[in-house]
Amino acid sequence: MKINSINFDISVIYTAILGLILIVFSGVLFLISNAFLHQIDDELMVKAQAVDLTIRSYLTALGENHDSLLKAVGKTMAMKNENIFQYKTWKISNKWLKQSQFFNLSEDYINFVSEDGKEVFSSPNLNKKLRYFFLEDFQIPQGAQLEFRTLNFGHKIIQMINYPFSDRSVGRYTIQVGEAQEPIVQQLHKWLFSIVISVPLVLVLTSFVGKLLANRILRPVYEITDMANRITQQDLSTRIENKHFGTEMEALVGSFNEMIARLEKSFKYVEQFSYHVAHELKTPLTIIQGETGLMLRKERTADEYRQALRIVTEESKRVLQTIDDLLLLTKLGYQPEALKFENFDFIEFFNEIVEQNRFLAANKGTAFKMHLENLVSPLMVKGDRLHLRRLFFNIIDNAVKFTPKGGSINIHINCYQRKIITSITDTGPGIAAENLKKIFEEFFRANSDTTGSGLGLNIANTIAKLHQGEILVESRVKHGTTFKVILPQI
Repeated sequence: MKINSINFDISVIYTAILGLILIVFSGVLFLISNAFLHQIDDELMVKAQAVDLTIRSYLTALGENHDSLLKAVGKTMAMKNENIFQYKTWKISNKWLKQSQFFNLSEDYINFVSEDGKEVFSSPNLNKKLRYFFLEDFQIPQGAQLEFRTLNFGHKIIQMINYPFSDRSVGRYTIQVGEAQEPIVQQLHKWLFSIVISVPLVLVLTSFVGKLLANRILRPVYEITDMANRITQQDLSTRIENKHFGTEMEALVGSFNEMIARLEKSFKYVEQFSYHVAHELKTPLTIIQGETGLMLRKERTADEYRQALRIVTEESKRVLQTIDDLLLLTKLGYQPEALKFENFDFIEFFNEIVEQNRFLAANKGTAFKMHLENLVSPLMVKGDRLHLRRLFFNIIDNAVKFTPKGGSINIHINCYQRKIITSITDTGPGIAAENLKKIFEEFFRANSDTTGSGLGLNIANTIAKLHQGEILVESRVKHGTTFKVILPQI
């Protein structure tokens, strides 16, 4: 597994997230258990203070000497209500009994230790084995300093306090009070210990699990890669099957298949386009080569040379026109942002086009009329003047070209639902129904004898689409043709 791979990243992220969860969980357990321990320590200190105060109360009543101390400690450990006739200690024992019941001291372990670490007196439930743990490593607290310890005794965890007890008349001693931790606190300690011990092992195992999961997640990617490697430019028909992939991969596979479909369409287009270009350029170049070769075989008259040069010039113009049209199509297809859009009055713009083409129609003896359907200037449109002029010139030029002498060309402009509709109708031979769908294709010419590159209508249609418009055609053989150019009005 490479370090800079997605597989590695997924494994690391998966392991890091799980590790973070374990660390946070351990931290929460530690804080909870620590809070419980602090609460127990506070309770132990209060209990030790109550024991201290009770012993001192008994000492005050019995007298401050060593024998009285032993009696005071014994009465404190007994936690019993004395006879009312023992008037010196009756009130103290009664009060202490209530306190011990409140603190539940009968369940705790109490030990009274001398300065040299010897037991003086202990509560009945403090057996010999547990007393050993209480006195192990015992050191009498210095001054008012408290010492807390945690003892593991069998299945119990006991938290204890060493509380200093000192009196001028009896010396220095230590009160030890131990309290068994609640089961929940013990369980928290066990969990915390288990997690801390197992975290490294869990993280190692997680890294392997993360790798397996990453492989499973990336399996569709590997399959897509393998299928993609089998797709070549010679065969772009292969598609990736969208079988068991997830939602995200289905979107990726769909996009990839769409890309391959576009590439296949583009390759076919380039192949057909190249064929048409070669075919269109081959004919005029063959004519040029034939004419020049014929003239070079022997001396010719001046008229023959002029005729040959005229043919060469016409065919050269045809080649140049085809090249210009191809360059324009390429520019429109791949650089549509090259168009310079501006707002202008369509009626004023179209009047200029009509005036320029009216002269061409008049030279051919064709009537040329323009009709405005109750339109008032300005009729604003947003577009590129130069290319829109090219669009209308191509359509009108075709109308003039195919309309016989004595025929007519009628142009109607009207508006409908914020659309400017320009209808150009001629009285030419019309277009066969089977050719109507092909007239906007590159290099298509209904009549092979027709001059031109066969790109004019394709260019016009491309320009219309770039202006969010469209061109519609209606035609009947021997009855003429109508082109409708529809552009959005602003």
